[in-house]
Amino acid sequence: MTARNEARDAKALERHDAVVEDAESVIVTAAIHAFERGDGWFEAEVDQRSTSGWSVYGAAAVDFGGPAPTKRETTRPRPGGASPRSDLLSRIEDEGWSLHTAQYVYVHLSEESRPDGLLSKDRVAVKGKIVGLYLFRRAR
Repeated sequence: MTARNEARDAKALERHDAVVEDAESVIVTAAIHAFERGDGWFEAEVDQRSTSGWSVYGAAAVDFGGPAPTKRETTRPRPGGASPRSDLLSRIEDEGWSLHTAQYVYVHLSEESRPDGLLSKDRVAVKGKIVGLYLFRRAR
């Protein structure tokens, strides 16, 4: 049973890594195109974490689903012989950009309330996500 669970977890991790790689590739490709066009600035919005939970008194309980996604080593050659980088922001910087500003915002997605049977208070479920907003300046 343990081997079966480990195999299931390994497959789930592979699927997650593939989704993260696809999402990151889109952003890195956009950074490459912006650099090639000669843009002076590049902005990227990256989902960091999702939040959700039930709370009495209307406040949100937060469930951070783990660290922000990052990618493992890549073998794609870099301009100027730079070594491969594993995290998204470094991959963008490797394409000729320099991180200028990073901000994080909470995006409210939905809210649901229901009466609590034992208390006179309502329970509120709040769902949202934290988004990283990154502004890069052309470095070279």
